[in-house]
Amino acid sequence: MPRSKKLMSTNVGSMKLGENGTMQIEVFPQRLLNIGTAQKLLNELNTIEGIIRMVVYGPGLPRDDPDDLLEGKFGVAEKKYFNIMGEMVELSVQVGRIWIEIEDTKAIEKIREACEKALPFPFELNEGLYLRRKKTVSDYARRGPNVDDMSLGMFDPKVKREPACCGLDHTDKNERV
Repeated sequence: MPRSKKLMSTNVGSMKLGENGTMQIEVFPQRLLNIGTAQKLLNELNTIEGIIRMVVYGPGLPRDDPDDLLEGKFGVAEKKYFNIMGEMVELSVQVGRIWIEIEDTKAIEKIREACEKALPFPFELNEGLYLRRKKTVSDYARRGPNVDDMSLGMFDPKVKREPACCGLDHTDKNERV
């Protein structure tokens, strides 16, 4: 059976910029991405001008590889990293969505082209609010009073490790765990 042409749905219609002059786009592939495909897509997105920050989102990866556990090897899982906007971020999720904050609507077409180039299956581009823009009590509790605007909403309260975000220096001396 011949493979059908790549279908793509786009829910980016209103093109409204937020109060700070930015908008947020979600890349929603039809499948969870393996490490190679995810890095290929991130490499394409890393070259686009106008992207402020990116966050990969998806189900958490198990701490140990099930095959290693069956062989009696505990705690030997190899850490894997993504290059997101020039920073090496530890992979802790299987990539199901990528949230992107952009400065201008001109970047949307470039994001679509990057997705078409990197993804061998259908995907959706959606406009919405995926990353917080204002500080919350959770941000203060997790990072203290010096939380910066770029790291808002980047913390998982269940996990005691650095957030998987890009473009930030995470060596805050006032960090509370």
